[in-house]
Amino acid sequence: MSFSGDIKTEILAARPKGHRAGAAQAYGMLAFGRAFSPDEISLHTENPGIAGRYREYLARYAPAGARIEQREHKAGGREIHIVRLFSGAACRALFVRMTEEAGELMRRLESREETAGFLSGVYLSCGGASDPEKRGYHLEFSVREQPLAETLKEILDTAVPGARMARRRNISVVYYKEAVPVEDLLTLMGASKASLSVVEVEILKEVRNRAMRATNCETANIDKTVRAAASLIEDIRLIERETGLDTLPEPLREAAARRMEYPELSLRELAETFSPPLSRSGLHHRLDRLARLAEKIGAKGGNNNGE
Repeated sequence: MSFSGDIKTEILAARPKGHRAGAAQAYGMLAFGRAFSPDEISLHTENPGIAGRYREYLARYAPAGARIEQREHKAGGREIHIVRLFSGAACRALFVRMTEEAGELMRRLESREETAGFLSGVYLSCGGASDPEKRGYHLEFSVREQPLAETLKEILDTAVPGARMARRRNISVVYYKEAVPVEDLLTLMGASKASLSVVEVEILKEVRNRAMRATNCETANIDKTVRAAASLIEDIRLIERETGLDTLPEPLREAAARRMEYPELSLRELAETFSPPLSRSGLHHRLDRLARLAEKIGAKGGNNNGE
């Protein structure tokens, strides 16, 4: 099952607590289904659990005796569950009832439980999310009408700020792209396990990024050490060709020999090969004298003993 499917399964398992929260989820599912109008009230979904919950709400709020049709349809290799009220009169009656109750409901959505119920219902009908480990942080609602999408965004902005809007193939999309609001919204809707999964991925990515930064820094330091060592070895070879290393004072001669022997070591590591070990600054001073000596030889072509 997909990450988005896991979220819906978790929401279905965590039923709203209390009558009002249940009514809020019912309205969210019905209003944001495939159709919600006096002429048609229906939902298309691949999830049989969602189809069952939608049918349950239709049976609860539609007029007594209203006929509810449910069937399966194959499309593109997928099985789509279609649930709808069969009678136009039943659609009109339920639409009027839910619209009237929705006005009162929207005024009461300051309650966290009702807001959670409503948004969880909306997600069951038209929500989706990307697997954060594969495609980053993205949770969205695909809404059939622009005014309905704007209403949803207003509610989301109050509950979990940060929602954005876009148009995609004549569908209005309300979505989040950052980890924290995705985590907060999942928790609010009752999908705590999915929220923890996002947190775990976020932490893992941060650890990986830190490790990568450390590796890049270490690699840069190694490259810098190698370039500096290579440059100094060329200087030592120049001194050896022009004047001979035996003309150098003992401290410089020893420093030159150690650098030639251990070209891969950092300055600190190279200083530790001396007996007794040198300080990093002390070794740097000696190597700097070798580099300056080579510079003089290269510029003037004369003999110099490094004193």
